[in-house]
Amino acid sequence: MGAGFDKKAEFYNSLGALGAGFVEIGSVTRENQPGNLKKRIFRLTEDQAIINRMGLNNLGIEETRKHLANTPKHVTIGISVAPGHGLSSEEMVDEMVDDIKEIHSFADYIALNQSCPNQKGVTTLQEIPVAKRLLQKIHNLHIKEPVFCKFGNDITAEQLIELINETKGLMDGIILTNTASNPSKVYNNLKSTNRNEGGGLSGKPIFLKSLSLTKAIHQAFPELPIMFSGGVFTPEDAQTALEAGASLVQVYTGFIYNGPTLLEKINRHLSINDVVRNLDYTPVAKVPSHSSQDVEVTDINEDKKVELDANSGASFHEE
Repeated sequence: MGAGFDKKAEFYNSLGALGAGFVEIGSVTRENQPGNLKKRIFRLTEDQAIINRMGLNNLGIEETRKHLANTPKHVTIGISVAPGHGLSSEEMVDEMVDDIKEIHSFADYIALNQSCPNQKGVTTLQEIPVAKRLLQKIHNLHIKEPVFCKFGNDITAEQLIELINETKGLMDGIILTNTASNPSKVYNNLKSTNRNEGGGLSGKPIFLKSLSLTKAIHQAFPELPIMFSGGVFTPEDAQTALEAGASLVQVYTGFIYNGPTLLEKINRHLSINDVVRNLDYTPVAKVPSHSSQDVEVTDINEDKKVELDANSGASFHEE
């Protein structure tokens, strides 16, 4: 289950009982956030999609820790960490590192939300100087949990390959992809009346872009674990994602449209058809080995900062 469904760490065990092999809770920020003004979520039924501008609403680190401490997990858990609203690049990096220090022990893996289009500034965490500094500081925490970076649907394969090369060894995997911001090409063929709402687009329209990025990254970095996220509606979609090079598959919008039986249907299809065994690569990655040595933390050179997606920085918060 992808991030954003169990924002408050309330029902991860129930999702596991429905068939989810792992649940990514959050995204979680330092302080509790109410999110953006309502109405902030819109169905695009004709397109099998959703546009949301939730704005990283969550209970904050402390309350999330309490929920996790009071409800022992019976399913693998990822914790998605995001920066709070209204921070500079440097402040976002420092806050996320501090949050990971506090909450990592409750997680089986950490996901870095570097690409939320619904809160101003978050997508700057995909820029090479900022991403590098963030990952260097997380490395120097020397946590044992794998760290996955979640990138936006609007990033290009070339940008992503360059970023991975520049941060080689600092991330344990990637999540492809977050929602698509408006404007972007995937909006061009939408039919629903809600197609022009501001926010991030999820569901079937972003599947092909997520798939093309997965193929490109798997080809360039065959040992890098990829979580596929974006438009998985059927068991066949999950199979396609795995065959493209993903090691793991997340659902969210497909779960909303097709109901909780989707998880069991995917599991059954993959099992009956021996999908994993028939892949031409090994999708199960080894536990990452993290160096015990600190790395140098580089400065964010503002002169070299280039906004990957200027449109994606729009905020719907009231200032």
